[in-house]
Amino acid sequence: SSSLSVRSAQRWNTGRLFVLLARCWSDWCKCTGMAENSVAPAPRIHHSVLPVGIHPTAPREYRPPLSIIKFLELSLAVTCTTLHYYSFNDGDLVTGFLATGTFCGFIVILFTVMAGYLMKAHLHRRLSIFYSLLGCVCFLTSGVFIIEAWEHAFRTRTRDLAITKGSIAVINGVIFLMDTIFTFRERK
Repeated sequence: SSSLSVRSAQRWNTGRLFVLLARCWSDWCKCTGMAENSVAPAPRIHHSVLPVGIHPTAPREYRPPLSIIKFLELSLAVTCTTLHYYSFNDGDLVTGFLATGTFCGFIVILFTVMAGYLMKAHLHRRLSIFYSLLGCVCFLTSGVFIIEAWEHAFRTRTRDLAITKGSIAVINGVIFLMDTIFTFRERK
């Protein structure tokens, strides 16, 4: 019985909505001098939206390219995280926390930046420079600390993985520095 009253109330509200829309259409037609049964004209399409002096094949808006550098940074960060999983014993706690935070944090940041590019929600240039500088500092610091912690250890598989992880982190820090320079020199 309650569902019957809800359905009848919904029908009544829907009916009132259609009546209200019909009245609004009628009033609009009277105001514009248009007949109620006429069809609204199609919107006008402007074929020339470019300002004078701009070539039609020129890019219409600033869009930074999907950078191979960002993809390389992301893949190296994932590689460092994988190697970090297999060689986690970095000696001291600070090195382990710094490396874990850097690798995992920048996977999230870089994945978000690339997803934003794919959704055409571009990152501001200053923020991109900030993230690149931060990545450079964090990856270089993590790589140096990891190499320093493992350079005098006995030669084992874990040591080799850790030295490789530190080397890749240093390389990724240099790539972040190159990304910073390219982003800074990029025209607005």
